[in-house]
Order: sequence, then structure tokens, then C-alpha cells
Amino acid sequence: MSKMTDMKTPRNRLEFERNFNLLKEQGYQGKMHFMQGTSHVMDSLNKVKMLPNGRIDLLTINESARLQANMMNNFHDMINVESSSEDETK
Repeated sequence: MSKMTDMKTPRNRLEFERNFNLLKEQGYQGKMHFMQGTSHVMDSLNKVKMLPNGRIDLLTINESARLQANMMNNFHDMINVESSSEDETK
């Protein structure tokens, strides 16, 4: 069982956009599921728009979308740490 840690938040725009790109990729791969009654999360994510230069329009991101992207990044990092520690014990 893993130990509880603080949520790692992005330090700059590059990390912030990485979190959203990771979230988008997890969605495309079908690795992201939402409970019934949480349609507001999907609404928030659907409102996130891209700029013509391929960057994320930060003005279209609300708190719900931001939290979802940061949480997905933390889960992704946590899974990678756990799998690497399991490999080391073998």
C-alpha cells in the first residue's frame, strides 16, 4: 500500500499543459471513467479550448478541469513510482 502524499501542482505553464495533455491521452485510451452524476466534470473538460498555435487557452480552464488534470498527473506519477519500486524488489 502506498503512503499518502501531497498533490504535486505544476510549477510553470509547461507542466500545466503537460497535465492536460496527459489527461487527454488517458481519455483517448479509455483509461478515464466518471461516476454517474459528475457530468459537470465532463462539461468543464469539454470547455477547454486550444489556441491556433496548439497551446491550451488558459482562459477556458476552470477549477474543476484544473483539479482533474492535476489529479490525473499525480495518479500517473504514483503508478510509475510503484511499478518501478516493484521492479527493484524482483
